[in-house]
Amino acid sequence: MFKPIKLTYTWDKKTFLDASHQAYKYEMKHSSKRFLGWIFIAMTQFGVVAAIRKGSIGLLLVSTILVLYWYFFRWKIRKRLIEKSFDQERIYHVTIEKEKIIINQTDIDWDTILEVISLEKGFLLFFDKSFLFFPATAFKDIDEKNAFAKLAKEKAKNYIKD
Repeated sequence: MFKPIKLTYTWDKKTFLDASHQAYKYEMKHSSKRFLGWIFIAMTQFGVVAAIRKGSIGLLLVSTILVLYWYFFRWKIRKRLIEKSFDQERIYHVTIEKEKIIINQTDIDWDTILEVISLEKGFLLFFDKSFLFFPATAFKDIDEKNAFAKLAKEKAKNYIKD
């Protein structure tokens, strides 16, 4: 017999950024876009080598800027854009039942959840073009977290432990 799980957590800017970062890292790790990124980096690094050998300062400058962006500034720029999109802090009251998930009196059927990703910092629940994030700290204890994981494996269309 499944006992409903009740979570309460604050959706503040820190949680929003953490959830966005977790989703971003997961998407980049498991998306075909990562291959485009590898090609981008390889071409840019070959550009640096070619620029040095041919003495092309313009190509060297552009290639260097692209490499710096990819390795050091990509997440920082994305983080700034995400921070600007945060609208307001709110408190979520979540009840996880065997048939549905209720968030602040809104029912979400398990059938609509395309994927649940179990991460160290919590769970990502993907829908059509959006996601929910249940932070690991919102669960009372490890048993409650494991009970949710077990239910998600049964009910979600796809469950991944990353």
